[in-house]
Amino acid sequence: MKRSEVEERLKWDTSSIYTDDEGFYKDIEEVKALVEELKKFKGRLTSDLETFKKYLKLEEEFSRKMEKAYVYSSLRSDEDTTVAKYQEMSQVAQNTYVYAASELAFISPEILSTDEKIIDKYLEDPEISYLKHHFEDKFRAKDHVLDAKSEAILAAFGKLKNNPQNTYMIFNNADLSFPSVEKDGEEVKISNANFVTLQEDPDRDFRRKVYEKYYETYRQYSNTLASTLDGEFTAHNVEAKLRGYKSAREMSLFANNIPEEIYDNLLEVIHDNADIHRDYTTLRKEYLGVDDLGFHDIYVPLVEDYDRQIDFDEAKEIVLEAIKPLGEEYVKVAREGFEKRWFDVMPNEGKRSGAYSSGSYDTQPFILLNHTNTINDVFTIVHELGHSMHSYYTRSTQPYAYGSYSIFLAEIASTTNELLLLNYMLEHSQSEAETKYLLNYFVNQFKSTVFRQTMFAEFEHKVNKLVENAEPIPAERLHGIYKELNEELFGKDIKVDDYIAAEWARIPHFYMFYYVFQYATGFMSAVALSQKILHGTDADRQAYLGFLKAGESEYPIEVLKKAGVDMTNKKAMESAMEVARKAMKDLREAIL
Repeated sequence: MKRSEVEERLKWDTSSIYTDDEGFYKDIEEVKALVEELKKFKGRLTSDLETFKKYLKLEEEFSRKMEKAYVYSSLRSDEDTTVAKYQEMSQVAQNTYVYAASELAFISPEILSTDEKIIDKYLEDPEISYLKHHFEDKFRAKDHVLDAKSEAILAAFGKLKNNPQNTYMIFNNADLSFPSVEKDGEEVKISNANFVTLQEDPDRDFRRKVYEKYYETYRQYSNTLASTLDGEFTAHNVEAKLRGYKSAREMSLFANNIPEEIYDNLLEVIHDNADIHRDYTTLRKEYLGVDDLGFHDIYVPLVEDYDRQIDFDEAKEIVLEAIKPLGEEYVKVAREGFEKRWFDVMPNEGKRSGAYSSGSYDTQPFILLNHTNTINDVFTIVHELGHSMHSYYTRSTQPYAYGSYSIFLAEIASTTNELLLLNYMLEHSQSEAETKYLLNYFVNQFKSTVFRQTMFAEFEHKVNKLVENAEPIPAERLHGIYKELNEELFGKDIKVDDYIAAEWARIPHFYMFYYVFQYATGFMSAVALSQKILHGTDADRQAYLGFLKAGESEYPIEVLKKAGVDMTNKKAMESAMEVARKAMKDLREAIL
């Protein structure tokens, strides 16, 4: 389908940002002018209160215009990537951002070099007193900021620091080539893109051959990939030492003021409840009726194909019904989102694949979809709507300085929405097959988002501790660590072989240092919050709306505490495990 053939009501309304493309170019020129104005403040940013206030006002104006222009160009580019004009516009926005970041690089060091007492005194002024937490957060890092010469040296090595990740991504996405496997007289080429799909094939012998050849390829290059991983971890450890952190993990979690105990608690809770995941392995073995369950069997669906067709209009009404526990106002805003064309719904030629939520402080939310009428697409809608509602409430409530939210919190609202939808669809299931599908979906979410990501997090931490202690991490050592973690998590009802021991080499998230644990904590937080929304009091639901409105006005751990989830102890995590245990029991009863 061509873009021109899609109904207007199913396209996002970019005219709400600029009525035409000239508005974008006008803002780009104003951004450049504001950069020139801000440069005049160099060396005197905090010289007196009035100068400081003028700088703050100009910087906010610059940032808001830049973000608005960036979002517009990104949306127009993604709706049809074959239109050269919008690809050029996207490049203009990116180039302008890079130019501005370079020209204004003096701002943060200059502020941090100012006596914090002077800034505190300025913040007594009623016009800017609301920025107290903003600057408190900035100055948290002061002890870890080096002198100007040292910072310049570190910055000069920035490209080298990113080299292991860049090398891995190029190798994994462009250079790595997999063999073919014969299927019904034809050769099927394996790729990263089709591996999981091929592992769902009903032909077990074919699955085994694909599995073995896929991981044989990674094992063939595992010495090289162990070296890139060593380079990645070493770079973070060197920087952490230079900046005076106790460890690279402390440095990574410091950015969002996340206590390290949360990471350790997560690993402990998953170890204590690994029997849930092992039970899933046992269920899979029983369902498939095999004596020698292997990792080539783990993607085979545990329920029969279920193909309920749900067009966008029906999906919208299902979603609006599912989120009713969040209250009339929430549903009203969400309905307006559908009516005001937050969504770009249909696939069209040249459109970016996948789905996301976008927008800036001065725009409405925007949601990219590629809706094909499947039940999974309904979950995608409610997930992305969760992100957009979080952004809407934050931006509607908070000043610009606090108008976004931490990555630690980013997946909670979207996952909470998914869990509300799951609850609604289970209550209104149209068939036994649909109930099985939904239960399996829920258990798989726990399996992949909580258990698997935590296993990744533990592998990452074990390897980092070795690097931290200047110990070598050759490929065989990494294979051994990864194999042991799989044996612990999956249990004795599956053969943990030398093929899966090399899986670490295919995981790009290990180049997103100490990031993956947040998938698990976010999902567990969402489980706790959804239970409060569905079964708690009106005060619980109001606390959740407060979470959506908080933005960055407080540290993420405190924002989550006020919503009713304290991730600094194990209670919320253990509560989520009980929900997983019940879901596992329900799935077993449904499919056996």
